Amino acid sequence: MKTVKHHISCNIEGLLRNYKNKKIDFLEDENGVVLSDAEARKELAGFQNKGYKLIPGDDCEGFDPFGNGCPGHEIINL
Repeated sequence: MKTVKHHISCNIEGLLRNYKNKKIDFLEDENGVVLSDAEARKELAGFQNKGYKLIPGDDCEGFDPFGNGCPGHEIINL
């Protein structure tokens, strides 16, 4: 039997809309350090300027930040 795992992703526009009056204090840099609200918003704006619709997944091979997200990853069932 074939099983496919999909990584979740977050829509940047929706995140910014839902956190308009709240702090974004849960995003981390590449070293695992939590970004300040201002740093997170700057990072998200940078993604949007690149045309990204989704926050890119670092550990997801083939991730499409322009809207399709995770392509799915086959899991071999033994």
